[in-house]
Amino acid sequence: MSDTTTKGAKLVALYRRGVGGERTNAGRLLQRHLREHDLTLYDLDPSLPVTQELAALDHWRESASMVARLPGDTSGELLSMLIDAEDLTNAETLTVLRRLDIERLIALRGAGWATETGMTEVEFKAAASDVGTTEIMAGSGSPAQRLRAAVQRAHWMRSHPERLLRVTGSLGQRAVLGMVSAVTGHPGRLDPEGVRAHLGADELARVRALMAQHLDAITTSAQQRAEAHAEQLGAECARTPT
Repeated sequence: MSDTTTKGAKLVALYRRGVGGERTNAGRLLQRHLREHDLTLYDLDPSLPVTQELAALDHWRESASMVARLPGDTSGELLSMLIDAEDLTNAETLTVLRRLDIERLIALRGAGWATETGMTEVEFKAAASDVGTTEIMAGSGSPAQRLRAAVQRAHWMRSHPERLLRVTGSLGQRAVLGMVSAVTGHPGRLDPEGVRAHLGADELARVRALMAQHLDAITTSAQQRAEAHAEQLGAECARTPT
């Protein structure tokens, strides 16, 4: 970094930390410095846009600055801090994940995460083997939070294989979708042969019991209500002059 950019970076730091008159004075000096040396904020900090407008500094995030400096992070210090940064954009998170040794992170934190999520360490590591970048990016939060949530989801998928609940008719299928959602807290999906859902053995037994005990009554009741509603609409139409 040249003396010019070094001085500019120091002025940026003063502007960020300053308040009141100190901030105003630092901003004035920084603006003059940029114009005199034909520099942009990007030249002083790669996390900033290519502009001389100081308003861009008001939206500056430390985590974005650290992501911009990752290519030169030979010690891994920045990466270790970014793992737990919760304000990363999806693009920034993806950049972090591409440099992250996920297996090493799981080795370091897996035991604690397993305890927190009610899994054994063996179960946690087995579920983690099913997780890749796509699954991690589907979550939210810091890279570490996304990874832990993705492993939890993978473990749930392992213990809740997809089942086909055979049921005919749209009313019956919709009723079974409601049963699945109520029992598992997760949605099922329609299939030409019925409903597909991820169910554990106990959940499967409970949904099948609900189907055996209540499905016929639910569909009959729904059909009767539909017919009654249609009759009411027909009667109203008949009384309305054309």
